[in-house]
Amino acid sequence: MPEFWRGQRIYAEHVLGLLAPGREIPSHSADRVAAASLAGWSPYELFLMIEEGRRELDRQARDFERVQARAQWLYTVAAAVTAAIGTTLVKGDPTFIHWVLGLVALVLLGWGTAGAVAIVVVRADFSVIHAPVLSGLARPVDFALAETYAGMMSTGANTVATRVTVLRQAVVLVATGGYLGLLSSLLMQ
Repeated sequence: MPEFWRGQRIYAEHVLGLLAPGREIPSHSADRVAAASLAGWSPYELFLMIEEGRRELDRQARDFERVQARAQWLYTVAAAVTAAIGTTLVKGDPTFIHWVLGLVALVLLGWGTAGAVAIVVVRADFSVIHAPVLSGLARPVDFALAETYAGMMSTGANTVATRVTVLRQAVVLVATGGYLGLLSSLLMQ
């Protein structure tokens, strides 16, 4: 159960991150594997590590873009559902139970929509190789570069895993809110 509340806190911090642009947002520790020493690796093995690091960074970027695209889609759907439920409450003749169901639906939809927006616009942390820093690395550069790649992968992996979790939670909130709103509307018929 403590993990559930930690997840709720991370979700809330992403949503609150909308109010504090650029603030570092905590993430889940999805990648807990520490990089091992590359001492004694051959130049070819270092080349392989660098190539794997590049591929992993590219994969993390693609995964992150996919999560953002899904969050944008969720935002669009959630905004439409929220407008429909709000209109039904305002224009219909709701009883007390309809108001309660409708308001709970709108709160869930609002919180889920905020999560979807946070996925798209809140700061995301990734480690990258900065070319000017690379130019100042000690020689042999391939060893230092391979060590850097080996040590930096967990930041992006944790960011992507956290955004996937936030998206899942936003989907659950939006779906629950939508179903409650539908139930409220159907009961008013």
